[in-house]
Order: sequence, then C-alpha cells, then structure tokens
Amino acid sequence: MTIIGSIILWRSLIEALVEDERVGSSRELGRITGISFNTLVNWNEGKADPRLQKLVQFAYAIGWSMTELMQYAEGDEDPYEAIARKKRAGQQKYRKSS
Repeated sequence: MTIIGSIILWRSLIEALVEDERVGSSRELGRITGISFNTLVNWNEGKADPRLQKLVQFAYAIGWSMTELMQYAEGDEDPYEAIARKKRAGQQKYRKSS
C-alpha cells in the first residue's frame, strides 16, 4: 500500500482527525491544513490522490513529520491510536498551514 493511493488510509485518518475534539469538522480540517474542503472530500472518497506538496502541507499542519505520515501509511496502526499516541507525547499540535 502506498500513501498516495490508499483510499482506506485517507478515509480513516481524515475521519479520525475530524472526530478529534480540536478539529470537529472537515471544513475546519481544511482551514487548519490549508487544503480545500473539496480536496479533502475527494481524497476521502478516492476521487483524487494527494500530491507530494499537499502531503507535506497536510503533515505539517497536523503536527506530523512526513516520516511519521509514511510510517502510519505503511503500518497497520489504527488512526485513532496514532492520534492518541501523538497527544500523549505532547506532539499533536495543529498549525495553520501557510
């Protein structure tokens, strides 16, 4: 499975981030990441694959490194557990993407 081509990966991660109390909605996730709501929906539904530049932007905005995002994509960690692990480590900080 690759990070770019996995519908399940994006659906799971986007849903988990939206349910996180600091995000709350897909529109808010779009605002935080600087990625349009429509783009997030298209990733979520498998209608579009994210480009590398958008992956970097997405990872930065949710407080993950590209290495962490790739490790998540290649592993089988539950997205809710991945987010909880980052919170426990005090590293889950949402940053407005520039």
